[in-house]
Amino acid sequence: MAKRIHFLGIGGSGASAAAAIAQAQGFKVTGCDLQPHNEFTGVFNSDQLLTNHDPKHLAVNLKGCRTNIDILAVTPAIFSLDPENPELLAAKEKNIPIMTWQKFTGEYLARDKFVIAVCGTHGKTTTTAMIAKMLEDNGLDPTVLLGAIVPNWGTNYRIPRQKVHNPEYFVLEADEFNDNFLPTKPDITVVTNIEMDHPEYFKDFEAVKESFKKFLLQTKITVVANMTDTGVAGVVKAAMKQSAIQYLDYSKNELGITLKVPGEFNKSNARAAFQVGLLLGINPQIIQKSLSGYLGVGRRFECIGEYRGAKVYSDFGHHPTEIEKTMEAVREKFPDQRILLIYQPHMFSRTKALFAEFVKVFRKVPADKTFILDIYPSREVDTGLVTSKQLVDAINRPSVLHTGCATEVLEKIISEIKERDIVFFMGAGNIDKLAKELVG
Repeated sequence: MAKRIHFLGIGGSGASAAAAIAQAQGFKVTGCDLQPHNEFTGVFNSDQLLTNHDPKHLAVNLKGCRTNIDILAVTPAIFSLDPENPELLAAKEKNIPIMTWQKFTGEYLARDKFVIAVCGTHGKTTTTAMIAKMLEDNGLDPTVLLGAIVPNWGTNYRIPRQKVHNPEYFVLEADEFNDNFLPTKPDITVVTNIEMDHPEYFKDFEAVKESFKKFLLQTKITVVANMTDTGVAGVVKAAMKQSAIQYLDYSKNELGITLKVPGEFNKSNARAAFQVGLLLGINPQIIQKSLSGYLGVGRRFECIGEYRGAKVYSDFGHHPTEIEKTMEAVREKFPDQRILLIYQPHMFSRTKALFAEFVKVFRKVPADKTFILDIYPSREVDTGLVTSKQLVDAINRPSVLHTGCATEVLEKIISEIKERDIVFFMGAGNIDKLAKELVG
């Protein structure tokens, strides 16, 4: 078994969790990133976290000797955005195996485990966390990998507390971008919903559905599906034509509890977790108790503090459907309070491809005022084809304003905030830093 693994992009929410689990499983781990020290990488020693990219990172010090690593595990965007990365080129020259961290997870970390994979355009992180808590509360001691901090753990992963457990459960969030989930061969697959997203990778919705179908066909036992979602229903039925795939529709499950997290979408996520629990033979009362105690994860409707008597929230939502459903939940939770939404569009390709959907959502969003920042580029270069100003102009509502770059937004909104307001920061970029800066 390969023992020396270097993670190129270790600061990411998923790669960092994979690296931590790898370390717990006995692999020798190093990693690099432009800013490797963050909330996700606290488990590593400072000498394991290397800043920037350098071919020297591909050697590890073993008993005074520098030895090449066995595997370079990379974040997928590196292949399209930085193909001339010096570590990537050096690894090719040295014939070091190169794979995405998702492939490393599927082929090494999840090997010989009972894998429960949660996929879908929305709700993956929350559903993964709900299932993980349910297993944990039932004494099943799972390994867990997801893309957000779970407050009870203080991390975006979980390591089994017991040294021996059979079967050993591995619960993970399975991402469709770049077909990242295909190296995983789940025993149980949960699919929450399927919509068009990641236009920088998928040419159209048919390509998205084809990717999900390939993933569902790899399921060994059961697909747990939300069959009220038209995308899911179509993909599941298409998969059934190619194999004797077994599926269970979780959408009609009665929870019999009140959740602490708001929104109809969270009730749906809980129904999925409930169905998985039943499949695993967990007592329904234990499932209900676990789900009723679920408190959420980082950046999903997360209250991070107050500013001048106003409550400040941070949320990862960046797709039109996520904005719509989350803001409906905000209004449901705070029916009589003034809501300020600060939204940062994520990626030029997504904003352009889903432009009409964004316009439709923001024209009816239940916020008293909405401030839209400039587009966060993430792994893209600005092509000049779409801007936030164009989006705001198309929305054409007096209550929806363009605020420009992130460095200026706090100055512009501070005067707007009043006592008892709900200030909701939303987006998948660096907008969370602004929310935390506001609360101090």
